[in-house]
Amino acid sequence: MKKIIPNFYIFIKRFGLWLLLSFVLVNGNDKNPLQHSHNLIRQNKIDSAIIFINQQISSTESQVDKAFFYVELGNAYKLKQAYNKSLEAYQTSLQILKGKQFPQEEFYVYTHLAEFYRYRRLFSKAEEYLKLCEKIKKEEKIKDVYLMKFYSRKAALFSEYKNNEDSAIVYSKKSLTLSQKLKDRESELVSLMEIANIYEGKKNHKEAIRQLHKIIVLAKQNSNIQVQCDAMVNLSRNLNRVENYKESIKVSLFGFDIAEKNKLNYNQLLFADNLQMVYGKIGDYQNAHKYLLIRLNLTEDYYHKLYDNKVLEYEEKFKAAEKQKIIDENKKLIALKEEEIKRQNLIKYFILFGLTAIIIFSMILLNYIKIIRKQNKKLSIVSEQNEFLVSETHHRINNNLQLITILIGNELKKNPNSDDISDKRIIAKIESLGILHRQLYQNEDKKSLNLNEFLQEVKKNLDFLFSENKIEVDFDIQRLTIPANSAMYIGLLVTELCVNSLKHAFQNQEIKEIKLKIHTDDGKMYFEYSNNGNAGNKITKLNLIEKLCRQLRIQYSIDTENGFKFNYEMTL
Repeated sequence: MKKIIPNFYIFIKRFGLWLLLSFVLVNGNDKNPLQHSHNLIRQNKIDSAIIFINQQISSTESQVDKAFFYVELGNAYKLKQAYNKSLEAYQTSLQILKGKQFPQEEFYVYTHLAEFYRYRRLFSKAEEYLKLCEKIKKEEKIKDVYLMKFYSRKAALFSEYKNNEDSAIVYSKKSLTLSQKLKDRESELVSLMEIANIYEGKKNHKEAIRQLHKIIVLAKQNSNIQVQCDAMVNLSRNLNRVENYKESIKVSLFGFDIAEKNKLNYNQLLFADNLQMVYGKIGDYQNAHKYLLIRLNLTEDYYHKLYDNKVLEYEEKFKAAEKQKIIDENKKLIALKEEEIKRQNLIKYFILFGLTAIIIFSMILLNYIKIIRKQNKKLSIVSEQNEFLVSETHHRINNNLQLITILIGNELKKNPNSDDISDKRIIAKIESLGILHRQLYQNEDKKSLNLNEFLQEVKKNLDFLFSENKIEVDFDIQRLTIPANSAMYIGLLVTELCVNSLKHAFQNQEIKEIKLKIHTDDGKMYFEYSNNGNAGNKITKLNLIEKLCRQLRIQYSIDTENGFKFNYEMTL
């Protein structure tokens, strides 16, 4: 009888807690303190939410209620980009629940920790917490209110980390079904957003646009400013994919205004980036320059804040390491003293002395292993810092190249005597370098990139020249990854060949064609460029092409008998 009563008490307490959380998340009664804090965060009133939550933590007597308030506090600090405080709040919540037979509530906290690390793009860490959820899920029948967020975060990880769109859409639809069943509008919005992102990944931009319009309306009705801005960023990007630049500008301007009013700095940065790029595409360089300057200022602020958070994180790790070092040294000193006492007491016994020596040797070896592990951890921290700095360098170079392109374009427009083709040749070369650094910035591997994607971007950059001169262009490029230095020279070579053909090859021709084919065979790359121009025998000396080929260390051949053909092969 003594065993039955505590178990029944735990069951009643857990069931009541589940009813409380379900009521809070589903019915949205603002009089409930937990729901009120949730609504403040949803409406982007972060500072007010933090003050209110801390008051509730101080006043509430229930430890479980405190655990849920700490989760909300972690959510608020995460949006404020105070990542150390956010992580501390989540971990405090977990410590309160640990060992108190609340596995479902632990499951709930683990999903928030997974989202915290996914939000910071630390995907492997996020996956660890989702695996802890899976472990609990095998042993417990998890309530729908908890499963809903778990499925949503699984979908996000499959989409962003593992590029498994089929699994992502399966989990997104599971989350969407549960959110609609529970009438949880916020979770419904998150699931719809994931589905829209998956359609975008599958290049079904029209369906993505339709979904995003629906999300924006629902977010506005639900007063969820953060989701509304996120959806508008994604909508602008998809409108660019279908070349509806006018609507993209309209959405970005409206979104920028909302983000600015609500101090959503990262969303402001994304809208400014899109406006600068789209204005540049339509030739409105004045507005492109305006939003480029805005974006540069926002980028500077964002990365300063991100870097400061990194510094704080490294300081905490260093302090912890120093503390552990002192503890280990004390342990070592105590151990040495103990061994000395043993040697004094057992000095007459040769065999025991030998065993003591072996123990001392083992301790020294273990100490060296600990030292090596600590050094490895420090090297890992330095490596992370270097990766961050390399990524930042590529990003800044890309920004500077874009600014140079706009400034040169504006200056060339002022010169009435300039050669239009030559001017565009200069800008095209600079933009080719900009494409290279943009792809390196976006690529996890900063030393190499996909040649097909890079050259297709170069071609897209030159499309307006081809279109103006009615030239048909066909790039047939095999997908392969090459070093960044080689890609840069190949990009400049393709740009120079195309512009050279445009300027010299075609004379009074109706059919104008340029073809580029790159394929590999048996460890070699074969480069074949041609045009059907009728001025092949009048080609000027190809000085820049000669220099680029020397940089690539290749021997090339030119055939002008029927049009113009340029070929070479290089070992990969």
